[in-house]
Amino acid sequence: MKKDVKEVLEKVNSGNYSPEEEAIAKLWLHQLHQHDDAGLSEQDLTEISDDMWNKLQKDKKKKWFRQRTTWITVAAAASIVLAVGAGLYMYRGQTLGQTNTLKAYLNDVPAGSNKAYLTLASGKKILLNNSSTGTLAVEAGVKITKTSDGQLVYTVSDQGKKAGRAYNRIETPRGGQYQLHLPDGTKVWLNAASSLRYPASFAALKERRIELVGEAYFEVAKDKSHPFIVSSGTQEVEVLGTHFDINAYPDEQVVKTTLLEGSVKLNRQVVLKPGEQSAWAGKKFNVREVNVNDVIDWKNGEFAFTNESLSDILKKVSRWYDVEIIYTHPPEHMPTFTGSISRFENVSSVLNMLEETSTTRFTIEGRRITVVTR
Repeated sequence: MKKDVKEVLEKVNSGNYSPEEEAIAKLWLHQLHQHDDAGLSEQDLTEISDDMWNKLQKDKKKKWFRQRTTWITVAAAASIVLAVGAGLYMYRGQTLGQTNTLKAYLNDVPAGSNKAYLTLASGKKILLNNSSTGTLAVEAGVKITKTSDGQLVYTVSDQGKKAGRAYNRIETPRGGQYQLHLPDGTKVWLNAASSLRYPASFAALKERRIELVGEAYFEVAKDKSHPFIVSSGTQEVEVLGTHFDINAYPDEQVVKTTLLEGSVKLNRQVVLKPGEQSAWAGKKFNVREVNVNDVIDWKNGEFAFTNESLSDILKKVSRWYDVEIIYTHPPEHMPTFTGSISRFENVSSVLNMLEETSTTRFTIEGRRITVVTR
């Protein structure tokens, strides 16, 4: 089946499109030249549309699209909306998968990995990334096991059910992430530079209360008689069983809570619906609908952005790659970006994609990235 580019782009602009049409639009937008306007006839448009569809089908077989290294700027997105309305299209021969030669940096920085530190109630500290598979510790009737896929699992005995006042803490460094199963069976994905403090057993407690600094994604085990509460500074999230993300980094201006499934109550004031995100700065909650896939991109092994500022993107880069970001000019008026790329690429791949669609340039010296704007 052949797809007309104009029709596809109009569908994307309206928000009513299929995954196949999204792929076509992403490739088309990647091929745009942001500054050269060139009108095309319907025949040229059809030929380009056919060529692009064939390219997508061919590359789909090679599975290159799974790398998801498509990047576009908001300016490019705006230009295509105007182009659709005017019947004008811009094209350049470069296709995704056949990009320009990547810029070579003096040095590179590898991506982060699964690593964390677990502090037991006794004060004993365990380095999780180097620990062997199997039982890590048994303390007050609670056995802590590391599975073959790197997850941390708690098993509570009858003795351990009385150990509600014994707390553990898990911390991920910059450049680290980790997944664990809390004693009640709740699944937690901890992002870089984050920490979670929680009881070694919830059985003797009236509520399942934990403390988060940084970012984590939760899939809460249902237990109506024991509410699950996440405390992040002055914000409290109360749930019975649901999927949600909390971003509570100290260097962010607001605490963001995003709901994917179920419902949550914030500070006993605001109830979120799936697809909604709250922003809390200490006075009131601002709630809006968001693309939840962008919020939990890190959990899925990606950087994904929709009209996101360069400074916000580089905050994520800084935490995940454990690098320092230096600006030669104030970052307030820098471009915004939409796109995605694997989180497990070296940092140079991320920077190259940002450079490819803007006038921003980067240098890497050790673990310091300097941002140069033109």
